[in-house]
Amino acid sequence: MQITINDIPTEVTSDISLQQVLLSQNINQNGLAVAVNNSVINKSTWQQYQLKANDAVQLFQIVTGG
Repeated sequence: MQITINDIPTEVTSDISLQQVLLSQNINQNGLAVAVNNSVINKSTWQQYQLKANDAVQLFQIVTGG
């Protein structure tokens, strides 16, 4: 099935969790925030969150500082 990750079309297997997609794309999860279809997904639910065809995944790297 196809999803988009930061506006880049990406082909993934069906029945895949958000956590599995992040791992398969070698995305560093330290300080990472994720939204799916403009809704932020709590990191504690990434493993259970099942993606669907045409989902739009946005990745945000949290940066601290002043």
